[in-house]
Amino acid sequence: MRTIFLSLFILSSLASASNLSKLYKMYEKQEYDKACNYAMKYFTKNKNSEDYLTLYGLACLETDNIHRIATPMLRLKKTKDARANAAYFSTILLQKELLFQAMVDKISLSNLQLPNTNFILSKIFTLFSKKEYAFKNDIYNFKDKEKKEMAYKLYIEESKKKEKYMILDIYKDDKFTHRYRYQ
Repeated sequence: MRTIFLSLFILSSLASASNLSKLYKMYEKQEYDKACNYAMKYFTKNKNSEDYLTLYGLACLETDNIHRIATPMLRLKKTKDARANAAYFSTILLQKELLFQAMVDKISLSNLQLPNTNFILSKIFTLFSKKEYAFKNDIYNFKDKEKKEMAYKLYIEESKKKEKYMILDIYKDDKFTHRYRYQ
């Protein structure tokens, strides 16, 4: 799904403003944190550019700042593609919030059915809601059925200030590759 949106973005960004070009270059280099911060900084100047807003959301989605996708999501409504992007972002944001609530408050998600996306958190949400995990030492362990070499660990971590974070660790061939730390 994201590939379609990004392809449309690339075509429309050729004649775009400098903020959009800079943002796209950071995204292309996989400098997601930098791109997310940049997008937020120049949001006011670009709040009417759906290409900018889409890229803003995609960059922040790849970081620990997934909560930031709400800002561009709310403004994506003028075109069919923009509304699809907003629905994509809102689905992932809702899945994150529901996973956090389920883990902290011990609430079942088995009766929920939300759309699937290609984003990793969406895959984890689906596996969690179907109870397709091994639970040990307060960690939910998931095996990827499609990509057999991939595994995931989901757990809650508490800071010294008693703030709770949802942690998603990603493993490939039993080697740690990435950590998402969601507020």
